[in-house]
Amino acid sequence: MTWTMAFEPEFTLADAKSALIALLNAFQSAKYQTQLEALRAEAGDDMIKQMQIVFPVVAKIQAEVIHRYGFSADGEGVIQFMQHVKLYEREDPEIARLSLLVKSHSIPPMDSR
Repeated sequence: MTWTMAFEPEFTLADAKSALIALLNAFQSAKYQTQLEALRAEAGDDMIKQMQIVFPVVAKIQAEVIHRYGFSADGEGVIQFMQHVKLYEREDPEIARLSLLVKSHSIPPMDSR
């Protein structure tokens, strides 16, 4: 009998770039864009409302996309995915740029008044 460790996906720099692009495409797709815009409008400038009503939908979209890249489709998978991406951000400016764009969907811009 062979014992194996918990599944850890083989996730290359190319996979990271592909997954980040897939996430951006999902956020901008007709399927989700209208829903996200409506939720953001409902939350307005209230950061707590953003976290309560927008962030869960963004996390659901992320989970759906990253599952295609070998990560579990849950909060733990999203965290593992973001940890992998963070490592690649240091190596590749394009990954860093794409990651920032993805993050902008879950963390609304701060109003500087």
